[in-house]
Order: sequence, then C-alpha cells, then structure tokens
Amino acid sequence: MLTLQSRVCPLTLALGFAVVSFTGSVQPLLAQERVAMHRHHQQTLFKLPTTTQDPGAPVGRREGGSSRGDKIALCKQATEVLDKGCSTTRLTALVPATPISQGKTQIGGQTMAAHPEFFFFVSQLPNSQSSETASLPMEFVLQDEADAYVYRTQFVLPFTRGGIMRLPIPSTSPPLEVGKRYTWTLVTHFNRHETHFVQGTIYRRGLTPQQQQQLQAAKMPLQRFHLFLQTGSWFDAVSALVDLKQAAPTDLKLQSLWAHLLQDVDLEELAKEPMLFCCTPNSQAFLAPGT
Repeated sequence: MLTLQSRVCPLTLALGFAVVSFTGSVQPLLAQERVAMHRHHQQTLFKLPTTTQDPGAPVGRREGGSSRGDKIALCKQATEVLDKGCSTTRLTALVPATPISQGKTQIGGQTMAAHPEFFFFVSQLPNSQSSETASLPMEFVLQDEADAYVYRTQFVLPFTRGGIMRLPIPSTSPPLEVGKRYTWTLVTHFNRHETHFVQGTIYRRGLTPQQQQQLQAAKMPLQRFHLFLQTGSWFDAVSALVDLKQAAPTDLKLQSLWAHLLQDVDLEELAKEPMLFCCTPNSQAFLAPGT
C-alpha cells in the first residue's frame, strides 16, 4: 500500500465540468415517518462498527486546510462578505474519524453499495465574490488494495459559494467487492501555491440474510436510513438522508436529523452548509434546490 504522499503526488489535475442531479420525491412518505424520526432523534444516531477499526488500514486525512495565519485572514474576509460564521477548513471529507491507537485516527467508513457516494465540504474561494468565473480544479481517485485505479475523474467545481458536494461512483465503473477495502483521495488546487487533499478508506461489507430481508422490507426512505445506521453503513446513511433533505428542503425535523448525524462524527459545524450538485465530467456543479 502506498503512503499518503506517494498516492497524492502522481495525481494530475485537468479541467472538466461536472454535475449529477438527483431527483425523485419522497414527500408523501415523510409524514408517515415522523414518529420514528422523533423516537431516534435524541439518541446517538451513528455508532462505528468495531470491524472498521483496522490498525493495518491507512490512517488518512479528513481535513485539508491552511496555516493559522491564512485561516484567520480567510475567515475574516468570509465573515465580512457573507455576514455568517466561517469554517476555516478549505476541504473536509464527511466521514467518521475513528481513533485506532494513541495519536492515530483512521478516516473512513463502511458501505453496502457496489457504487457508493462520497460527500465533501469545499469552502468558498476568497476571490469568488468578485468573479463569476472562479473555479476549482479537482481530482478524485478510488484505488484497491493493490493500488490499481477502480475509478478516477477530473473536474472543475465553479464557485458562487461554498458547500457540500456529492460525488457518486458511476455504475459503469467496476463494483466494489464485498469484504474489500479501498482508498479514496480528493485533491484540489485553491491557487498555484495552495494544494489540499483528503484521503481515507471505504470498506464494502456483506449482509446477513436477516439484514437483506430487512432492507428489502424497508419501503420508506427513513426506514432504510435507520437500517443503514444500525449496520454501521455510514456512506449509505448519508446518501439516504441527503435524498430525504433534497425532497423536502424546508423540513425542520430533517434538518435537525442531519445536524445530529454530523454531530455524531464531530462535523456539526457543517450542518448548515448548502448542498451542491456535483460531479460528472463535462458539466457544472450548481446549488441544490432550497439551499
């Protein structure tokens, strides 16, 4: 397995434009699910499965940020322009950070999906308030345990504001194999002197016959969300809840559930960030409805 630096350095960035739009309405089902939502709301939603804590897996990196001086200047500018609080981290992967030993934290989680989705927070570029053409070149790669590429894409994220981007692995790429661990990396160039990356692992877990039966029987989106939580499938739980939020963007209880989920992995400061539609080659990212 390559080191973090050896994985990142060979990555080259090229221009492209990216978007995936997610449609579908689950609005009629939400009212039926509010009782279950309220029952789970005051509890810890997500608990990491013990099988995630693998001392042999790469440690990873959940945040890619600037130096302290740069953070202060960036936050001051963003606060003055946007009149809002400021995250001083330029790039954050929405994944758990699990302590595995003293001073070491493993970044990543599990999925049931053959083609999962990834979510990343990207901050607003400092110059994007005055330039409609400001954009951020990015590259995402997914590699197996032999460092072979399973998926690799390059794109440009246009910046009118920062937010959380959704990056799916397309069905045309090789499926993740059950029982295998993969390493993902996202690299960005905020300017010619400032490159950031985040990196972690994703493990595809198998399902017991009982879990398969429960998943097939879960007809309502929120039921599937809670099943993903119970099985420790972080990536699937986030995707399911984002689908619910996008179907009902003004639903305060869903917003609260989202904040609670992020709080469980110490990412509560990102709960109010807008969603961005992203990313596939040759198109642009744009704000999701209601954000």
